[in-house]
Amino acid sequence: MSRMSRATWFSGLLVGLGVGAAVLAGGGVASAESPGASSAAHGSDSSAGSTGHSRPSPAATTTPRTRKTLSASRVSRPAARLARPAPRPVVSPPPVPALVTAVTTFFEDLHDSLTGAPEARPSPVETATTAYGTIGKWMLGRSGALADWPNQQYPFKTLYQPINVIIVDPTSSTAEESARKLDATLSAAGFPAQPVHSTGYQGLIDGVVYGQQPTGPEQAFSNAHWLLTNDHGRVFGAAPAPDGTGYVWTASFSRERPGFFYVVPTHVYVSFNRARDRLRAALVRAGATDLGLVDMDNELDRRTTTTGDHDGYAIVIELS
Repeated sequence: MSRMSRATWFSGLLVGLGVGAAVLAGGGVASAESPGASSAAHGSDSSAGSTGHSRPSPAATTTPRTRKTLSASRVSRPAARLARPAPRPVVSPPPVPALVTAVTTFFEDLHDSLTGAPEARPSPVETATTAYGTIGKWMLGRSGALADWPNQQYPFKTLYQPINVIIVDPTSSTAEESARKLDATLSAAGFPAQPVHSTGYQGLIDGVVYGQQPTGPEQAFSNAHWLLTNDHGRVFGAAPAPDGTGYVWTASFSRERPGFFYVVPTHVYVSFNRARDRLRAALVRAGATDLGLVDMDNELDRRTTTTGDHDGYAIVIELS
């Protein structure tokens, strides 16, 4: 073995011995440190255990409360009762003067009129039983409600339009024939169909609602131009006569004149009776027969409703 190789071998041996010594020394240090760490941990646990326990504080003592007693001045005593006064005699109020009563009644009626206090109104189905059938008392509008006539002549009142004419046709065999005869007779009497009158009215006969004659647009039977004072009317039917022969018509006739309803141009109501009587005279002159009057019981003169000058009767005219 050469000097170089021998030196190398000794160097390796020394290194190996050094590593082994280092390993043995490290193991001793580790075993020496383990008991210390264990005791330190135990000491920590003991310290924590001693810290977690504490002594209870002594209980607080309470002083008993004493009850207050009411003083004599605060004790309530029943009040002394007073004697009631003697009853006084009943005094009757003085009588109300008649003038005061009249004035009070007037203002009460005025108040009711202005506020529309409830009052009985006529019904569209009201009828009168006659020898010519069960006749409706009122002219009806398009909707079947009572036809009224706005008029400042009767403030705070509704002016209803009554049935005031009954026309009997004993000879016609059909309703169409009777309608032609009616139109011809009225024209001959000076009451032809004329324009510029409201239409669409209806009448009730024996439970059936009939439309109006004439049937032309905006027409009514009238004895004068619409720009003049005129007597005009609408006729309803034809209903079969109760005896089965001929037909029955009803009508509402009135007199009107051009005027204003406040500021609105219109036809102003004048009279029901005068128009009815004028029609009767004209038809009799034209050859019809006057059969007298029938009580229709349709006159109104109430606080909020009226039929103007209507007397409650209808004329009965028979066509020849």
